[in-house]
Amino acid sequence: MMAMQSQDVISFKPERIKIIRDKKTMDALYDPNHYPIIKALRKGPMTVREIEEAYKKEAKDVEDLEAKSDKTIYRYLKVLEKAGLVVPAGQRVVMGKTATETLFARTAEAFLGDKTSSEYWETDTAKLITKTIGKMLGKGYGDSSPDFACMEKFMQKWDAETTKQTLAIMENADEELFDLFASVDWKSKNKVISFVGFFATILNEPKLLEALKNCFK
Repeated sequence: MMAMQSQDVISFKPERIKIIRDKKTMDALYDPNHYPIIKALRKGPMTVREIEEAYKKEAKDVEDLEAKSDKTIYRYLKVLEKAGLVVPAGQRVVMGKTATETLFARTAEAFLGDKTSSEYWETDTAKLITKTIGKMLGKGYGDSSPDFACMEKFMQKWDAETTKQTLAIMENADEELFDLFASVDWKSKNKVISFVGFFATILNEPKLLEALKNCFK
């Protein structure tokens, strides 16, 4: 049986990078139920059915994540659309049929969440992250005991600085740099952004590393 031919008509082009600063949008981006959708759409525009299948595959590999129905996927997409993270990007036209399927896409190839506000660092999630990082670094730094109050202040400064450094680079990037960034596959773009912020901070603000050492006894 011959498979039906289809054509994707895309009417939207995502930004190369989108900076997320407000808490409501960040909550939508980092919601564990939404992440499989954001991850799947790295590959490009997809239909609800394709996203549902990708979600099922992700659920097999992630503990505490369950597969979702197409209705639930559609509801999540509406939340992400309202948050400005996902958008209807076009239509899939099947030859010989009048009905079309909506294609959804990310609004940006890479998202950069600015989690630098004091409000974020007061959350249970941020405190758990800080405690975990402190404990792990302590084991690798002479089996030292971390000062968690010091670590909380450091983490906020580090997050603010890495975001600042990344923004400065991306806002002053020329077309050649953007074209190079665009050539990186979808899966690796967020890793590139993360490393850029990390290395730029080490190069431009080396005193921060001394501040980190002072958090360990």
